[in-house]
Amino acid sequence: MTKRLDFNLDEGWSTLGLLLLLIIIAAVAIMQAELTAGTHVLPIVGILAIFSGLLLAKSRFSANTAHLFALVYGLFVVFYMVGTTLPNDMAWHTRIIDLVSRQTDWFQKAFSGGTSRDGLVFVLQTAVVFWLLGYTASWYTFRKPRVWRVILPTGLVLLSVVYYYYGPKPLLLYLAVYIVVSLVFVARTFLVSQEQIWRSASVRYERGIRTNFIRSGLLAALILLIVAYPLPKLAASTAVNEALSGTRGPWREFQETWTRLFSALRAYGTATSDPYQETMALGGPRSVGNDLVMDVYVPEPLPNLYWRAIAMDTYKDGGWSVSDGETTLHFPDDGMLQTPPLAGRETITQTVVNFLPNSSLLYGAPEVIGSTRQMFVDSTLDESGNELVTAVRSRFVLRQGDQYQVASSISNADIGSLRRAGTNYPQWVQDRYLQVPEEITPETISLAASLTADSDNVFDKATAVQNYLRENIVYNDQIDAPPPDVEPIHYTLFVSQEAYCTYYASAMAIMLRSQGIPARIVNGYVQGDYDEQTHSYRVRASNAHTWVEVYFPAYGWIQFEPTTSVPVLVRQESTEIAATDTAEEALAGGSGDLAPQLDDPTLGIERGGDVLGENAGVPLPEQAWWQRIPVWQVVGVILVLGIALVLIWVANEFNRRVESDVTRSYSRLESWAGWFGLHFRSTSTPYERADLMTAAVPEGKTSIRNLTQQFVLMQFSRTHGNGDEFDSLQEWRALRPLLLRKSIAYRLERWRRRKKRPFPPQKAPF
Repeated sequence: MTKRLDFNLDEGWSTLGLLLLLIIIAAVAIMQAELTAGTHVLPIVGILAIFSGLLLAKSRFSANTAHLFALVYGLFVVFYMVGTTLPNDMAWHTRIIDLVSRQTDWFQKAFSGGTSRDGLVFVLQTAVVFWLLGYTASWYTFRKPRVWRVILPTGLVLLSVVYYYYGPKPLLLYLAVYIVVSLVFVARTFLVSQEQIWRSASVRYERGIRTNFIRSGLLAALILLIVAYPLPKLAASTAVNEALSGTRGPWREFQETWTRLFSALRAYGTATSDPYQETMALGGPRSVGNDLVMDVYVPEPLPNLYWRAIAMDTYKDGGWSVSDGETTLHFPDDGMLQTPPLAGRETITQTVVNFLPNSSLLYGAPEVIGSTRQMFVDSTLDESGNELVTAVRSRFVLRQGDQYQVASSISNADIGSLRRAGTNYPQWVQDRYLQVPEEITPETISLAASLTADSDNVFDKATAVQNYLRENIVYNDQIDAPPPDVEPIHYTLFVSQEAYCTYYASAMAIMLRSQGIPARIVNGYVQGDYDEQTHSYRVRASNAHTWVEVYFPAYGWIQFEPTTSVPVLVRQESTEIAATDTAEEALAGGSGDLAPQLDDPTLGIERGGDVLGENAGVPLPEQAWWQRIPVWQVVGVILVLGIALVLIWVANEFNRRVESDVTRSYSRLESWAGWFGLHFRSTSTPYERADLMTAAVPEGKTSIRNLTQQFVLMQFSRTHGNGDEFDSLQEWRALRPLLLRKSIAYRLERWRRRKKRPFPPQKAPF
């Protein structure tokens, strides 16, 4: 007769099902993140790895042999699955060579400091990771049960994806489901180990206990999620970011290396704390505070510096905005931005240390032309294909303590050169920076015309408007917003005659535009306080500012300062040397190769010492003692206490059920015996075993005898019952402390003997 196949799994098919769920949840989460094309193969790789691990774990192969087979299977599965993402017309041997070549190229860039833009390498390496996760999960479930070696590795992979993902998909839900399944898996595997003990001791138990275990694990997981649900997302908490990754050190270096080697992965934006956006309204009073924003390290002190954030070009309905343009991704390996060639410029490099939480803007002196960060560049193109940059943003969110370098092409044009620059404006300047909305009043235009009538060049016209505003408009950052039926610039010039920087800059820019002079406003920060010892500018929120830039042919955008609370810009007086030769030379030569300046060792952060240590001494606003406790610590303590209470309740409930049942109670008594070194022969009777235990724990003689007696009555008496008056819980309350004390003493004694044991003599190697 043909023997029927036995499809029973000692650990239970539910255990395998839960294990599959753990791997699938993590793989699908990465797939849903849509970091790059091809991640759809990850769930398949993980599932195949689990089944391979199951077969090898249940085989008779030794561990080393099984692992060798797993390696061979894994290479085949990974290369096959990732190879299916390549074009169908490629032969399979060509696909394998292509994958190996891509990986080799990635290693070369990893060790040479290059930037990899191959997204398929990420898929290949992640597939290897999921093969290892699936195989080891099966191995540590079905061959050498180690539950935390199953849950933690996959959980950490999932947590890292959820933590650094800022896209629209609800990946946090995957983490929540993973936690629930993990706790149920823990309960199930614990029960599996107990069932094996009970079967080996021929202890009868109810099959319904499996349901109770899973129900308890599910209940604990749900309570955990209920407690954690009101908490903010981890990525939104600066304190959590600081606690998990620190502000400097190896982990920060790892993050930077990751972004360099996997630059092809899709980057998502997040809710940032940037003070500047792409729109700005002329509103009421402002309050900027005095918090640290950044430290900017420079080779030497330079006058007239601003730290630019965003340049705005369109004024309408009492507010500014940025016209639609293109956003491109720029890598440090690409060199400097291809900006229009300009005369009267010098290049400086700045090292910026960011103190804003979750920031995206990259600040630098105008014009920023390069950075050591991968950055998104908001720009349009001129007639020659050069980039006209309005803002640069880090591709990956900047945390507190992050640092980066930027190269800037700053103007050093003298007054005479600017006066001779002329008005031969490029077409892109005329199209974008001469816009004057219809609501600008005739009084405003008339005032601008009268102020500029006596000047015959753009520089003097701009200076005349600047000086008028500085001399006639009083600085006040607590002004009320203009009435809704009055144009804000008109209101500032002729009604309130009070303003702060955004009003000053708006008035000057529009007045110049009304006279055919291209101008724009720029948001950012003024220089800040210079520290001679560290060669750095300390910039605070109180340095937030808006200024005006006027376009001069061949010289580009030149800053002007109409706000009376900020010192006027000082420029070198003209020499009589004509500007024509310099302008022509610049227009012919371009910016040149400026990349080496970003690696200037004199601008390293070491010049200023330890950044965080220095900032520790900066006075911050006084807070009550309870306000100085980070929220995440309070929530963490509450969460830990909540979990502890749940686990205590589950453990007590389990203990009560076990110890109230005579059969299971006696099985536990024998388990305790093993903890202090007693091993029973299979032929020993219950009473003989009780005698051995009472010899080891004489104080518990009565309780041990009573529990043994009731077990014998339950197993061997005619009625298979015990007296109703017997309370096994009462016996355990007296016996448990005695057994615990004996177990601890036994373990300590074993440890002492092991420490005193002499080392075996070593054989001579010859």
